[in-house]
Amino acid sequence: MNTKAYKVLSIDAWGNEDEGYDWNQWFNVGTIDLVSIDDDDLVLNEMHHQGFIRGVEGFDIEDDQYNLVIVDKASREPLFAVEYGQYI
Repeated sequence: MNTKAYKVLSIDAWGNEDEGYDWNQWFNVGTIDLVSIDDDDLVLNEMHHQGFIRGVEGFDIEDDQYNLVIVDKASREPLFAVEYGQYI
């Protein structure tokens, strides 16, 4: 199986009263290698394996139609994004 390198972005988000969080800035911090990003558990496991997150229990994935956004389960703060429109 051929893997693809998907770009990982670190998100600097600001809280707002209306929608929760706005992305203020984002930074390219590396890549994760996967055959597909269709399985949230595989994405979280690879994010953990590559050292972007500690464990997988405290995180969810949301799809914003451009990225898979890794959010903190408790606060819903966006922490990382995996770009899926392009891969390296």
